[in-house]
Amino acid sequence: MYKKAVIFDMDGVLIDSEPLWQTAQMESLVSFGVVITPHDCEQMTMGKRIDEIARTWCEAYTLPVSAQQLQTMILTQLCHLISTTGEAMPGVYEALDYFASQGLKIALATSSNHVVIKAVFDRLQLWNKFSVVCSAEDEVHGKPHPDVYLTVAGKLQLAVTECLVIEDSFTDLTAAKRANMTTYLVSPYSEQSKFSIADKRFVNLDCVVQSYEKLVSQSNLSDSLQ
Repeated sequence: MYKKAVIFDMDGVLIDSEPLWQTAQMESLVSFGVVITPHDCEQMTMGKRIDEIARTWCEAYTLPVSAQQLQTMILTQLCHLISTTGEAMPGVYEALDYFASQGLKIALATSSNHVVIKAVFDRLQLWNKFSVVCSAEDEVHGKPHPDVYLTVAGKLQLAVTECLVIEDSFTDLTAAKRANMTTYLVSPYSEQSKFSIADKRFVNLDCVVQSYEKLVSQSNLSDSLQ
């Protein structure tokens, strides 16, 4: 059962940024007279790269700007919100410290691009917690394609079977499963049927740590009896 690395998603796992992403999109679009809701963001753009998000809205509402211009607007607003109001998800530091204490490598695989990663890591002081940081910005395909996870495994010099992924959305979960990695889904809505493809489901990171601790204890007991 032992893994050699834990790969974290960022938005919704490390930082409570989904509401900030939604606000950044809503405030950017309202300047063009377009009103969208948090539900619209969840249904149409959650888990996507920023270039795909901007393209989605430009095409849906035939906006009088390019996708690149809208992307810049959203990112500017988002990074401001993260830098001023961003907060870590419950149990983040405890989970990072626990897995590190178990000798696991800690990595990041996110759909967010590097400017957002910097804003989050600066705000939450995470730079010394991760040995590998990868963004789907650098991949040909973003999530739900598995590319960013395969890149992380390569940089860790580990097989995909040696990696445990912690995700919070269906799009991201699909990407991790397509990479053939063990995947834990962490969400207050973890019991929704769409998340049934996860290897395990938890409501928060504290529950992840408790479950892993139990597995380690059971494995150690089994080893001592042999």
